[in-house]
Amino acid sequence: MSADTADAAASGERSVDGATATTERTLSWLALEPGEGIRWRGQPRVQTVYSWLVLAAFGMVAVSAAVVLDVLTVRGLVWLPAFAVLPLWQYARIAKTVFVITDRRVATRRGVLGVTVSTVALDRVQNSTVTQGSIGRLIGYGTVVIETAGGSDLAFWNVDAPIAVRAELEHSAGRLEGGTVPGTPEQWRAVLDEVRGWRRALERGGGD
Repeated sequence: MSADTADAAASGERSVDGATATTERTLSWLALEPGEGIRWRGQPRVQTVYSWLVLAAFGMVAVSAAVVLDVLTVRGLVWLPAFAVLPLWQYARIAKTVFVITDRRVATRRGVLGVTVSTVALDRVQNSTVTQGSIGRLIGYGTVVIETAGGSDLAFWNVDAPIAVRAELEHSAGRLEGGTVPGTPEQWRAVLDEVRGWRRALERGGGD
């Protein structure tokens, strides 16, 4: 198994012939460059909608009770649909939000009625932090804040296993910093032969 294959297996990335190929086709909002591969893809944890469900239920009960007790007129019932929309809107917001780490950049897609796509090259990532509330630490979700050069920070909010996501981000950035020499061995041998030819020509000219 090659190092790249091992890295892909460790990060959950699959062969391009399998799940990764399907993932890349579904990311129509992110134009992948030739040779660019997806290292991680995620979304906000859908269970975070539960708090909005509780808020909506409490609000609907409170409004209904206020109407029954004549604290509000019957017109107050128009607030019931508004409370019902709150969790639905939050769910739609989560469903339309996608976070991606490739071997070259990080990207976010968000928006319900419209679409906003933000991308930052990995070589511009300066720092990343993980924030988790008490519930997040208990259940295992949190927010990864990505600080970038120029101040255009990104946030992967309410994602599962945020520490592992941050580790993948740092690993991908480290691979980029380590880098590889551009070009093929054949191209570099051709360059070397050309340099040697120049050197021989200069030596002959110096001898004359």
